[in-house]
Amino acid sequence: MSAEATYSGVRYPQLLRTPRWRWWRPVLGLVVAGAVLVVAATVVVLLAVALESLAGGVGDLRDEASLDADRPLGLAATNLVIATLIPAALVAVWAVHRERPGLLASVTGRLRLDLLLRLLPVAAVIVLVFFVAGFLVPPAGVGEVDAPAAGTLVGLVVAVLVTTPLQAAAEEVGFRGYLSQAVASFAARPVAGALVAGAVSATLFALAHGSQDVALFADRFAFGVVASWLVWRTGGLEASIALHVTNNVIGLLWTSATGSVSDTLETSTLEWPLAVLDVAMMATYAAVVARLAGRWRIAARRADPPLALSGPTDVGYPGSRSSTPPPAGDGPPWGMG
Repeated sequence: MSAEATYSGVRYPQLLRTPRWRWWRPVLGLVVAGAVLVVAATVVVLLAVALESLAGGVGDLRDEASLDADRPLGLAATNLVIATLIPAALVAVWAVHRERPGLLASVTGRLRLDLLLRLLPVAAVIVLVFFVAGFLVPPAGVGEVDAPAAGTLVGLVVAVLVTTPLQAAAEEVGFRGYLSQAVASFAARPVAGALVAGAVSATLFALAHGSQDVALFADRFAFGVVASWLVWRTGGLEASIALHVTNNVIGLLWTSATGSVSDTLETSTLEWPLAVLDVAMMATYAAVVARLAGRWRIAARRADPPLALSGPTDVGYPGSRSSTPPPAGDGPPWGMG
């Protein structure tokens, strides 16, 4: 049996541990991804500052008022800076690992758009129910409301709807995608690799949000753990992207309407009752997705060996697929990654 043949059947966290894997590839890949991220993010910020200056705004990075997230351009720029995680991860997989970038999306080697579109309304309903329930948690109420001008509000809504999905998807590609796959590739044992990758990903994901109290860190860490489990259970990023996108879009639409976008993005504290409610929302969504994964027979394992950029062309998407339905991934859910 060839080395390529033994690759079939692996779960998402191990997709970069192919016969071409070498210990230096994930190390170099993370460095390259970081460099691309810095360059791309700098370009986005400079373009945003230039646009703000042309529009008569501050246009000065030394001024805290420049690119204020309570204004449409500032919010869009903030989201697009984070969105540069996507090209950074794609370049690392393609240039360093010499694998198909589609492996970042799922075990099928592509983003399963049909699955994502089916899960988005599921996530939206669950997130919205728990979001409304949050207003009933003491101290109840909607808090201070300082609604922006109508023009600003329309701009913020457009910025949220257009750029926030990119921002949320990028965090999944960066943390649950490339970072998890890079870390998990060091482990010869898939379960150990997935567990370590899930822990590292969740920790760095929480820390990346800046200063925070224990409750807020725990909430973000829990999100990272649940998202990693969703990726392991469904064999791709679609379920975690659906949750992340709906959670961020609904939250930012509310903060846009109440004039509290900047305060929300910069918050460093969270009440424990709200953290518990948030974790309950994540757990509910995960339970529903687990049920749907079995019913929809979502592929959780790689069906065919990967296609190297310089390798043979008779294997891999969009080539022929096996006529045997892939397993639904109903093994023990311990491989978070």
